[in-house]
Amino acid sequence: MHKKNAMKKIILLAVFVWLGSALFAQTKAIEKFYEQYKGMEEVTDLKLRGWVLQLASKFSEEAEAAQLLRKITQLRILTMENGNLVSPQAYRQLVKDLQGDRFEDLFKVQEKGQNIQFLIREQGDTITDVLLLVSGDDHFVLLSLEGALRFSDLQNLQIDVEGSEHFKKLPRHKKDIPRA
Repeated sequence: MHKKNAMKKIILLAVFVWLGSALFAQTKAIEKFYEQYKGMEEVTDLKLRGWVLQLASKFSEEAEAAQLLRKITQLRILTMENGNLVSPQAYRQLVKDLQGDRFEDLFKVQEKGQNIQFLIREQGDTITDVLLLVSGDDHFVLLSLEGALRFSDLQNLQIDVEGSEHFKKLPRHKKDIPRA
């Protein structure tokens, strides 16, 4: 009987490890996109993992901001500032691939010659992935957050990176987003 219980614990532990890595692993669509563009000379790619964000949260003067930073396990940004190298077809393919990875459109707006699009992936009431795409003629930003967030956390993000100002445009609650 003891061996049977030990085997159940091992199997259960393996399932939890697999689920944890599946929930917080970067999707194939995002990784494929990053790999395609990150090595180009005109592209800046920044990737911060959980321990760096945890360290940043310790230096945050605002308790709410520090608590929110602790919920993020990875922040990744890909920017193109001297022209948008992403063709309209590649952009559409990225969004299609993301939808295949269970991302849903959260918010889309055209403003001042640029397209701004938020996509999220949820596990129950928890947002595990947030993606911000800002595409204009002369620039492109892909901001990817992974972690365990609530919808109300998104507008409170206080990260000083290109494109993050668009989080302020989100309503306080998901139910307040106008649907077409």
